[in-house]
Amino acid sequence: MTGMGMKPLSGDDPQRLGVYRLLGQLGSGGMGRIYLARSTVDGSLAAVKTLLAEGVVSDTDRRRFAREVTLARRIDSAYTARVRDSDPDAERPWMAIEYIPAPALSELVRSAGRLPGSAVRWIAAGTAKALVLLHDAGIVHRDVKPQNILLPLAGPRLIDFGISHANDITRTSLTLGTIAFTSPEQARAEPSTTASDVYSLGATLFHLAVGRPPYPETADTIRLLTLVQRGELDLTGLPKELAPLIRPCLASDPDERPEPADVLRQFLEELDRAPTSQRGERWLPPRWTALIEAYEARGRALREGGEGLTVDERTRPVPPPGPTRLYTAERAAHEEAARRKEEAERAARRKQEEERAARRKQEELAARRKQEERARAEWEREAREAQERKAREARERKAEENRRQAAARARATAENEKKQRRAREERERKKRAEQARQEQRVRASGQTGAASSSRSSPSSSRTASAPQTGKAATSRPSSAARPAAQSADSSAGCFWGVIAVIALVVVIWKPWDGSDTGGSTSSGTSSGSSSSSSSGTYTSGGTGSTPTTGTYTSGGLGSAPTRGTSTTGGTTAAPTTSAPTTAVSRTPSAADRAFTSVRTGDCLDAYQNGYGSWSRTAPQQVGCGAADAYLRVLRVTRSGGGCPSGGGRGSWWHTGEDYAFTNLCVERQFRRGQCFLAKSASGRPGPANLLTAWSCSAGRVPSEFSYIMQVTAVLPTSAGTNACPGEPGRYRYSWNVYDGRTMICAKVA
Repeated sequence: MTGMGMKPLSGDDPQRLGVYRLLGQLGSGGMGRIYLARSTVDGSLAAVKTLLAEGVVSDTDRRRFAREVTLARRIDSAYTARVRDSDPDAERPWMAIEYIPAPALSELVRSAGRLPGSAVRWIAAGTAKALVLLHDAGIVHRDVKPQNILLPLAGPRLIDFGISHANDITRTSLTLGTIAFTSPEQARAEPSTTASDVYSLGATLFHLAVGRPPYPETADTIRLLTLVQRGELDLTGLPKELAPLIRPCLASDPDERPEPADVLRQFLEELDRAPTSQRGERWLPPRWTALIEAYEARGRALREGGEGLTVDERTRPVPPPGPTRLYTAERAAHEEAARRKEEAERAARRKQEEERAARRKQEELAARRKQEERARAEWEREAREAQERKAREARERKAEENRRQAAARARATAENEKKQRRAREERERKKRAEQARQEQRVRASGQTGAASSSRSSPSSSRTASAPQTGKAATSRPSSAARPAAQSADSSAGCFWGVIAVIALVVVIWKPWDGSDTGGSTSSGTSSGSSSSSSSGTYTSGGTGSTPTTGTYTSGGLGSAPTRGTSTTGGTTAAPTTSAPTTAVSRTPSAADRAFTSVRTGDCLDAYQNGYGSWSRTAPQQVGCGAADAYLRVLRVTRSGGGCPSGGGRGSWWHTGEDYAFTNLCVERQFRRGQCFLAKSASGRPGPANLLTAWSCSAGRVPSEFSYIMQVTAVLPTSAGTNACPGEPGRYRYSWNVYDGRTMICAKVA
C-alpha cells in the first residue's frame, strides 16, 4: 500500500484494530478505508483495511467483507499484496495486508508523465503474471485500473482483487477513472469473465503510454458510461510499436480478446529481445524512479521506528533524482531532448484538445438542431392530429345529423302510409255501405213487385172475362193497391234508418284498426322491429249486410320494400311500396388497420408520454427482445371489455371509422437503465406512472410529476427490498408490479 500520501487520523477513526495500532490514513474507497498500522507484537508495518459503516455493521456487508478476506487468503504471490491477519467477525471487521511502500500507476502518470514503450512492456508483463495467478485460482479481479497497481522498483503489485466481488461495477458511485477502465460487458451489467480483466489491462497500458484513458475526453459520467457500453474507443496517440500488443486487448467482443497467458507470453518475448536487469531502474525514466525511491525511503524510515505523519504530504514536491552514470553534458542533452519532446507532446495535446472542442461544439450544434427539428415535427404532428380530430368530430356530427334526418323521413313516410291506409279503408267502408243500400233498395223493390203481382191477379182474370175494359184496368192502379204501396214505402224508411245506425257503429268501432269489438274478429302476427313486416286477415259483418274479407301488409322502418293487396267486395286496391333506407359504409384508416393487426403476445414500440396520451397514434409491433419493446399485449378485445390496471398494466382503446371498438390490454416491459416518472409524496418519490418512459438525463418533467426514476434491477418480490442495489448516501426505492409477483428497483436519476 502507499505511504507518501498518508493523512493523520481523524476523530471518527479508531486507534487500534486487533493487535495493530493505527498510525495514519492511507486511502478511502467506496466501502472501506485503509490505514497504516504497526503491530504491537513484532513492531512490523501493515496496511489495515476496515469497513466504512455508521453504527452497527449490517449482516450483508459483513458477509461481503468475509468473502473478500477468503478470496485474498487464496493468493500468496510476489505479484500481489499478501494477507497477514484478519477478523471479519469483530465489531468493526478488519484485514491486515502486506505493506508495500510504493506509488500507484495513476499517481506516477499524474506526477512524472507517461512511459516509453519498453517500460510499458515491463509493467504489462508483471501485471499479466498477477492476473494469470488469480485466474488459475478461480478469481476474476473485475477492477484492474492504475489506482490498483503499485509499482516498487522490483516490479508491479496488483492489489484490491476482492473489492469487485463485493461491489458490482454497475454501482452509480463509480468515478470517471473507474468507468474508463471497465470492460463493455461490465458497464452493461453483464457477467464478468477473465476476458474482462484483459480489457481493463489493455485500457491501463494505454493510459501509461498516452497519458489518458482510451475514450474521448468528457466530464459527463453518463456519456462516458454510454461510450464504454458501446466500445467507442479513441486510440489517438497510441505508439505504433505498442498497437499490436494493446489493441487486441481492447476488442469489444470478449471472445476476440487474447487469454492472459497469451498476453504474458507476448510481452515476455518483447522483453527477451533486450537481455538486461529486470528491475525498474533499467526500464523506467529518471522521474519515475525518483518518485518510487522517495516512497521506499519513507517506508524504510517508518520500519525503523518513525511514527505516523501529522500533516498531509500528498502534495509534497518530488525530490530531485540522485546522480546517474551519464556525464553532465550527456545528461543536459538528454534533458533538453526530453524537454523538447514534452513541448511537442503538449502542443500535440493542445491541438487534439482544440480539435475535440471543435468537434464537441459541432456535435452540440447538430444535437441542438436535431432537437429543434424533433420539437417542430412534434408540433406539426400535434397540429395534424388536432386537425384530424376536428375533421373526425365533424364527420361524426354529420353522420349523426344524417341518421336523425333519415329517422325523421322514415317516421314521416310511415305516418303518410298510415294516413293513406285509413283514407282507403274509409273509402272502402263508404263503398260497402253504398252497396248495402243498393242491395236493400233492390230487395225492397222486389218485394213491392211481388205484392203488386198478387194483387193484380183477379183483375187479370177479370180482364179476360171482360176484354172490352182490360186496357183501362191495366193502365190505372186500383184503390186496393195504393195502401200496399204506402206500407212498402214505410218499411223502406225503417230499413234505411237501421242502415244509418249500423254505419255509425262501424265508424265508432273502426274494424280496420284490428281491434276486437262487437261481432268482428281479427287474426294475424305483428312485430315492432324496424326490420320486420306484419300481415294477417280480418272479417267484419253487421245486421242486414253481407260479410266482407281482405288482406293487409305493413312495412317497418328501415326494412326492405314490402308489397301487399287489399280486397273488398271483389275490388282490388293498388299495391303500396315503402321506400328503402340507404346503408352508409366507411373505409378503415391506417390506425384502424394497425389496431386490427395486433395480437395477444405482441410487443409494441409505444409508451405513455406523461401528458395523458401515448407516444404513438397507432401501435407498431417490434421484437420482444428489442430495446424499444416497451409494451406487451396481454389481451385484445373488440367488445369494450375491461383490462387490469395499476402495477405496470393498463389499456389502449381505439374507435375505428366504422365505429368498431378495439381495446388492447398492455403490460410494461421493464429493463435496467430505463426511466419513468413519479410524483412527490412528503418530499420524496411517491406514486409513479409505470407506463411512462422518459429520458434519464432530461432537465424537465411534466407538471404532474416531480421525479425521474431509473430502473436499477428487476427482481422477484420474494427477494425483498434489501436485495435492490444500493449506493452510499442515497435511498433505494421499489414498486411491486405484475400482480405483486415482481419488484422494480429504482433510484432518482
